[in-house]
Amino acid sequence: MFHETRSRSTKKSFSWRFIAFTNSWIILAFELTDLPFWNAVIMNVTGMVLFYFHERIWNKIKIGRSVNEL
Repeated sequence: MFHETRSRSTKKSFSWRFIAFTNSWIILAFELTDLPFWNAVIMNVTGMVLFYFHERIWNKIKIGRSVNEL
């Protein structure tokens, strides 16, 4: 396990919100469907996929974390 600094958490939060906002904006701007329900479904599915890759990338970044020794 590792300990995450507040700075790292803040950077992750801002980077995720930027990605999530961009995802939503693109889906709504291109009007993939006329039905709000399906736009919401598309946003949630793409959001889950993007979040997965966001976390995998941040797991490779060592800045702002230290290893906890048991």
